Amino acid sequence: MASELDIARAATGLAMGLRDFCCWSDTRLPYDGKDQSATLLSRWGRGAWELQAELAQYAPLVVQLEAELWAALDVGFPGVWHYEVVEQLGWAIADWIVHHDGAPPSRAWVTATLLQLAGTFFSRAPPADWSVLRAVLLHYTADLPAVLLPA
Repeated sequence: MASELDIARAATGLAMGLRDFCCWSDTRLPYDGKDQSATLLSRWGRGAWELQAELAQYAPLVVQLEAELWAALDVGFPGVWHYEVVEQLGWAIADWIVHHDGAPPSRAWVTATLLQLAGTFFSRAPPADWSVLRAVLLHYTADLPAVLLPA
């Protein structure tokens, strides 16, 4: 079972990805600001707390997947999960919101995006681990292209 701290870390990572989107994406859209004509929050159209809650609702899924993948490996992850997967998911959610007139993505879209990011992340794992990692990822979807790990 995931600890509250693990879920809090994942929620924070998602928020950090959203922040990075505002700072570094090609849209150059600030998070908030009275003197700004357009911001992420103005596109979102709801409050800042609601945007953080939108992100945080996916933290348990992220932590569950991370724990299952960790348990499947004989050695550690091939990189830093929180930077390379969790923050990138936060970035992707922010990008979705901007390009869909403030509408949040569906849970299915977030799950598929998480699996794509995880598949890309684990493509650097030893090929001997791919089949077990792929089995974990396929537990969440039957959409083989979303997983990205060779059979």
